[in-house]
This record gives sequence, C-alpha cells and structure tokens, in this order.
Amino acid sequence: MNGQPVCSECGEPAQESTPTDWISAWGTPPGWSHLDGSSLCPVMGGNGYEPCQPEVL
Repeated sequence: MNGQPVCSECGEPAQESTPTDWISAWGTPPGWSHLDGSSLCPVMGGNGYEPCQPEVL
C-alpha cells in the first residue's frame, strides 16, 4: 500500500478534483477525477450510471 488513490474501475491514478468534463445538468459534480481531468469510470448507481469512487492502494 502506497496511499495513492486510484479509480476503482480502471486502476489509473485519481486526484481530489472536480472533473473538467462534468456538465452541470448532471447534478452536483463529484470530488474526484482521473489525472487528465476526466470523470472516474462509470458504474451503475441508484440513479443510473455515475462515476465510481476511488480506492486507496
């Protein structure tokens, strides 16, 4: 374990930053994104698809 947050779906590094590709009509933006600013990978949630939560390795 190195304490690095990663996308729980693809394993790429994640950062605590609002995604740059988030559209306000989708609701409150998530607090995490990939290092390139894109949303974390989608997963099925209670209201359809939503960005996954990061995990710490």
